[in-house]
Amino acid sequence: MVAGTAGLPSVAAAPSTLVLGSLVWLASVAFTYLYNGVTDIGEDRANGSRRPIARGDLPVIQARRIAWALAAFALAGAASLGHVMFAVTLCMIALGYAYSAPGLSLKSRTPDTIAVVVASGALTYFAGWLAGAAPLTAHLVVLAVAMTLWMGLVGAVAKDFSDARGDAKHGRRNWTVLWGGRVTAVIVSVSAVTIGAGLLACAVALALPELLTPAAVVLAGALVLAGAALTARPGDSRSRRRLPYQVFMITQHATHLVTLAQPVS
Repeated sequence: MVAGTAGLPSVAAAPSTLVLGSLVWLASVAFTYLYNGVTDIGEDRANGSRRPIARGDLPVIQARRIAWALAAFALAGAASLGHVMFAVTLCMIALGYAYSAPGLSLKSRTPDTIAVVVASGALTYFAGWLAGAAPLTAHLVVLAVAMTLWMGLVGAVAKDFSDARGDAKHGRRNWTVLWGGRVTAVIVSVSAVTIGAGLLACAVALALPELLTPAAVVLAGALVLAGAALTARPGDSRSRRRLPYQVFMITQHATHLVTLAQPVS
C-alpha cells in the first residue's frame, strides 16, 4: 500500500489495480503464515505458542487446504494484473514454501531466514509499486531499502528470542540457539539502531524531508527495542522475551502509517 500510494496526492487517487494487488499480496502472505503454522506445530507446542494451529483451534488438514487455496487465489489474481506481477507473486509464494517446507526449512538457520525475509520485503515493495501508480521517487526507494533491512536484520532475528528452547529441541540452528540470547541481543540492537540512524542520515544528506518523520519513528523504535533486548534475562517469561519482536512490529507498522499519511495531508 505504501509503495503504491507514496507520492500521490491522496489515497483516493490510487488506481483500482492497487485494491486487487493488495488482496493478492495479502493472500500470498497469509499462505506463508498458514503453511509455516502447519510445519511449525511441534516447535510451537514446545514453546507454548498461542497460534491457532498449535492450540488445536484450526486443524492441520484444514489449515493446509486453506493455505494452498490462498496461494491459488493469489496467483490467479496476479495473472490478471500482468506477467510481471504474476512472476513476483510466484516468487513470493515459492519463498514462503521454501522457508517452511520439510527438506528445505530455511527457517532453521538465521542467515537463510534473513535472506528469505529480505527477498520477501523487496518483492513486497516492488509488488506495491507495480499495482499502484506512484512515481518511483528517491524517498520511496530509500524507505523500501531501510525497511527491508529492518525486517531482515532485526525482525527475522528478534523473533527467535522467545522460542530458543523448543527450537533447539527440534533441531533449529538459529543464532539464539547457537550463540545465546545475550550475544544475539547485541547483534539485533546494533542492527536496529544502525538502520534507524542510517535512515535519518539519508533523509538529511539527500534532502528528503518526507523521510524525516518515518526515520524518527524507526530510530525511536530501535532504541526501545535495544533497551528491551539488552535488559532481558534467561529466566524471563515468554511474553517478556518476546517484547523486542513486538517492538519491532509496532515500529514497522507505525513507520508505514506515518509514511502513508503524508500524501494525504
